[in-house]
Amino acid sequence: MSHSLRDPSPRGFAAARDEGLRAFFVATYARMGMALAVSAATALIVASSPATLGAIYGTPLRWVVMLAPLGMALFIGPAMARSTPAGATGWLLAFAAVMGVTLSSLLVIYTGESVTRALLVTACAFGGASLYGYTTGADLSRAGGLLAMAVIGLVVAGLVNIFLRSTGLQFALSAFAVLVFTGLAAWDTQRLRLIYLSGGATEQAAAYGALTLYLDVVNIFVALLGLTGERR
Repeated sequence: MSHSLRDPSPRGFAAARDEGLRAFFVATYARMGMALAVSAATALIVASSPATLGAIYGTPLRWVVMLAPLGMALFIGPAMARSTPAGATGWLLAFAAVMGVTLSSLLVIYTGESVTRALLVTACAFGGASLYGYTTGADLSRAGGLLAMAVIGLVVAGLVNIFLRSTGLQFALSAFAVLVFTGLAAWDTQRLRLIYLSGGATEQAAAYGALTLYLDVVNIFVALLGLTGERR
């Protein structure tokens, strides 16, 4: 992720910095794209196999599948930081595969039209938020801290609602989640930009940045399905 300064002038330094920043984000978005592709492929494979669906969701194994991504999220960051560049990307893709198994149930519950519509809206929401985070001169750190706290509240409320099964609460959580994770997409993008400018643009940082953006995308998508999805 390093770059050479061919022109020692301030203008040359700025041009090299901008080129390096773009390269860092290209590497980050490429990893995010790979993770999304792995999740989509895994979800499609599981959803297309009635035997696999029955083995997972017809047994207590469904609790493992539902909670596994949350458990992995607790240690994957430090594991990626200690890994080689290839190892960090491997952790990302392994997490994406586990998440794909969890997401497979959505392909069974919701119609194909609903899934496609949610994907399109997610792409627009994430793209706009990430572009804003990349270009804005406003400091989003304070808002980001509040949004991170909101995520904890969403997780706790979501776990509680697994047992309550309140459709009203689920709808409210989905609406709130769309706002929270769209805001986090902007904050995470700005944070990655600051990481690069502070000299921390390693391959591991790109992989971890891809993980944070991947989670923003997935959570926006799931929340939108909860809001607008039509069940089969």
